[in-house]
Amino acid sequence: MIKNTNEKILNARISKKLYEKVSQKAKRNRTTVSNLIRNIIEDTLEIHNDFHDAVDKKITKYLSNAQKEDIVGFQEMFLAKDAQCVECEKIIKSPSVAYFAFFENNDSRVIICESCKTRNTKEKINTNETSSDS
Repeated sequence: MIKNTNEKILNARISKKLYEKVSQKAKRNRTTVSNLIRNIIEDTLEIHNDFHDAVDKKITKYLSNAQKEDIVGFQEMFLAKDAQCVECEKIIKSPSVAYFAFFENNDSRVIICESCKTRNTKEKINTNETSSDS
């Protein structure tokens, strides 16, 4: 028998009740307990990665307060195709006006809608007025 050195053995302690469930499931699927466990782990890790990627993508869509503070300006544009505002997630239909937000400390740009641009601009003006009054 040729031993595959790329494979590792994993031992885990489980209850008798869980072992019986796994064993019955393996029999129903006409596979070994080892293969069933391996497939469950692989599938779970794949689902876990997909879930976390989706959550990370969702979180990064929203601008943090620090990112909002870092906006130096906006560039108006007419959309050639529909786009989504990163702030409110509203779909901006083509050929509507949308805005690129440019940041002070990085080269990234995000697309935002008219109302979010106005709100961000007002927040910046209010913050500047409050800090200059002190």
